[in-house]
Amino acid sequence: MKFVATEDISAPIDRVWSRVSDIEGFEMRLRSRVDGLTRTPPGPPAEGTTWTGRADVMGKKREMKVVLGQMQAPARLEAEAATDGMAVTLDVELAELGPRLTRMTVTTEARARSLTARLMLQSAKMARQSMAKRYRTRVADFAAKVEKGAA
Repeated sequence: MKFVATEDISAPIDRVWSRVSDIEGFEMRLRSRVDGLTRTPPGPPAEGTTWTGRADVMGKKREMKVVLGQMQAPARLEAEAATDGMAVTLDVELAELGPRLTRMTVTTEARARSLTARLMLQSAKMARQSMAKRYRTRVADFAAKVEKGAA
């Protein structure tokens, strides 16, 4: 299952990148939703940094692991998450449209690696339209915060 959202942000690409690549800020917000979140290795996040913990996924607490993949400033950030037979890839791409205009494309793709995960994705596909709308709304909210300088 794949979701894509694109937003044009009235801000320079460097400002948008600083918000997108604020991994420690995202980590702080995740701590309220993920039990026992730990980062390996300690220190500033970089390519290969891994987080583990327990999160609520599809109504059940599950062990999860997130690995920060590519960080190509100021254009691309990629992360891979895995839990109970499911892999989720997050890809954020930035393109400079002008000195004060940046296009942000966020792609999230979930893939099943087990029968249980396949069944979870099948049931999620039933609610695909509402999930896609929530996804686009969250990306648009983040873009609005970046424009206001508050993300």
